[in-house]
Amino acid sequence: MPDLVPIIRRFSGHEFEIRRQYSHDPEFRAICEDHAAATRALARWEEDHAKAEDYRQLIRELEDEILAYLANRR
Repeated sequence: MPDLVPIIRRFSGHEFEIRRQYSHDPEFRAICEDHAAATRALARWEEDHAKAEDYRQLIRELEDEILAYLANRR
């Protein structure tokens, strides 16, 4: 589950729930994969401040979506 590494680092207190949802829910898995792709893109575009900020914003939005998803699934 390499796509989970950045999310688990960010939300370590939710690791069990993240892993469970990732394993069982395709919609949650897609959100996690989008987050991983955005994280990789941010690393690639760090020197371009405008693009990097766009990816930071996308990552924040995906993290909000992940937290909302986890809160609604408990």
